Amino acid sequence: MSLGSDILVLGWPAALCAAAGASVLAHGTFDPRSTFWGPIVSRARPGHSTGVALTFDDGPTPGATDRVLDTLGELNAPAAFFVVGRNARQHPKLLERMHAEGHLVCNHSLDHAHLGLFGRDGYWMRQVNETDELIRQIIGRRPALFRPPMGIKTWHVTRAAAAAGHTVVTWTRRAMDGIPTSPDKIVQRLAPSSRPGDILLLHDGIEPNGLRHDPSPTVAAVRPLVEQLRSRGLEPRALDQMLAVSAYQPS
Repeated sequence: MSLGSDILVLGWPAALCAAAGASVLAHGTFDPRSTFWGPIVSRARPGHSTGVALTFDDGPTPGATDRVLDTLGELNAPAAFFVVGRNARQHPKLLERMHAEGHLVCNHSLDHAHLGLFGRDGYWMRQVNETDELIRQIIGRRPALFRPPMGIKTWHVTRAAAAAGHTVVTWTRRAMDGIPTSPDKIVQRLAPSSRPGDILLLHDGIEPNGLRHDPSPTVAAVRPLVEQLRSRGLEPRALDQMLAVSAYQPS
């Protein structure tokens, strides 16, 4: 065997280790269940609850968020809204309505930047703390639940959230409604397979940097989703109660 062949063979273990390491990092960063970068919650403990949690990301967005709130009110179904700070600043009345009607107002970062994956500690501390302060100014409470944009986690994300006193909440099942879809597809992605303790992810809003401009399929899916969940014996529950965590910081 030539020297070049020896080097090639000896290089394989290093290449395999590098590939395995990259796979672990990718799983830890993108999988909503992974605690590789720090503690997260993606569902209630088994047997802890007979309910499911409805959560909505990226709002508030006038029209869509209003109609989701209308439907939830008619159905007497609680939800958690993970709001984007820039949207909250523009539409404070929608946050006031969420809070007044008994829903949770949670932190989903200030900008929902798609390149936030590369942000370091200072960047993420600003994203979390400035959004906390915006929410506090509007509803008088500082949130204690944080969901990273797109569910992407890094050491900097989880460390900033922990420093700000947040529980990081991801999800169990997603509606995949951030892409073109239909109400029926949204319901079928969630209702038949949901189990007690699941956290369901939907989107009532248009995040500042996204390509999605039509939340109407999600709006139309809320009623049949809740009705089908109830037909299976699953009841929407308040996220904080289901997870046995605090939704807001101590006064």
